[in-house]
Amino acid sequence: MQDDLTKSVTEKLDQLVEEETSRKFGELNIINDVSVVGDGTLRIRFSPLSPYSPIAVDTGREIRKAALAVNGVKRVTVECTGHMMDDLVNRLVNREEKSPK
Repeated sequence: MQDDLTKSVTEKLDQLVEEETSRKFGELNIINDVSVVGDGTLRIRFSPLSPYSPIAVDTGREIRKAALAVNGVKRVTVECTGHMMDDLVNRLVNREEKSPK
């Protein structure tokens, strides 16, 4: 089951299109790792094309959204590596969206 889930998520992520180059993530090897860390919970590691990429947060959010759309995925943590401000990118990408009251 875990292998099927990581495979499904990886296939979905590989089809995403990188905004700056208009090429698929799979071609660019942006996704470094997709791991199941719990029941329906994934950790996805990615590296932007540049350590100064201005779209790293958008890329991370796109990865998170696409992974959550896969059947069986309940929770996703996205980790950016190799960016000058990866701690900030990670906090922004993984911040839970607050619903308005």
